[in-house]
Amino acid sequence: MKKLIVLIGFIVSSFIGNAQEKTLENSVLWKIEHKDLAKPSYLLGTIHILCEDDFSIPEKVTKAFNETENLILEVDLSDTKALMEAQQKMISSGKLTEELSKEQQKYLDNLLKKEMNMSLKMVDNYSLMTVYTLLIQQSLSCSTKKMYEFELINLAKAQNKKIKGLETLNGQLDFFAKAYPKDFLWQQIELHEAYKVMFQEMVTNYKNENITALFDGMNDERFLNKNAEYWMLTYRNKNWIEKMPALMKKQPNLFAVGAAHLVGDNGVIHLLRKQGYKVTPVH
Repeated sequence: MKKLIVLIGFIVSSFIGNAQEKTLENSVLWKIEHKDLAKPSYLLGTIHILCEDDFSIPEKVTKAFNETENLILEVDLSDTKALMEAQQKMISSGKLTEELSKEQQKYLDNLLKKEMNMSLKMVDNYSLMTVYTLLIQQSLSCSTKKMYEFELINLAKAQNKKIKGLETLNGQLDFFAKAYPKDFLWQQIELHEAYKVMFQEMVTNYKNENITALFDGMNDERFLNKNAEYWMLTYRNKNWIEKMPALMKKQPNLFAVGAAHLVGDNGVIHLLRKQGYKVTPVH
């Protein structure tokens, strides 16, 4: 089950940025306040999965976590039933060898052998999206990985905090399918080596909490087009903003979402400020 969670974590990760209204201060943690809120909530930008040596939960995040009642993620990855349902979407209704051209089959077979010591035949029943996520894990140059959301879930369970999601896992996978249709998804597979470089830069900037530089590095037309930006970022952010006020008014929460969702005109920070919330970095 943990391997399934890690794989789905890669599927739903958002490695994209959008046009920035202005440069944000260096911080992955932001405090949300409003005159209608009895207590503040917090917004944490994450990189969904990191190498174990690069992973840590800053003391300020632990402090914010202790001051809130609920952990609210993009999706509730503690929901075993939802994870099992999502697993079905990782299996294709057909075969990849029937879907791909001969040239694509040869390319993918060689890439899988090189990166994972696997053959195309071994993943023939998987969806192309699943194969993409298997390959993208190899962009991280380590054997042991940590999923930020899974570590937060462990903390929440230890403190008997409720875990909720801003959207369903099946819904999130549907957004991914709309954002990355077959042709664009294949382009991402061909960019495997470029992903390795992008990931390393992203991790460095994240560890420095320089989210603006992180977005600058990811806002690349090779990895992002207007369709992907809409479904993976803009559409989802606006959906979340409709739900967050009621959740915060009821109880203080720690919202933990991919860092790509924080920045820009359609980023969560700007959208909250437009609604009158005071959103400030926690240093």
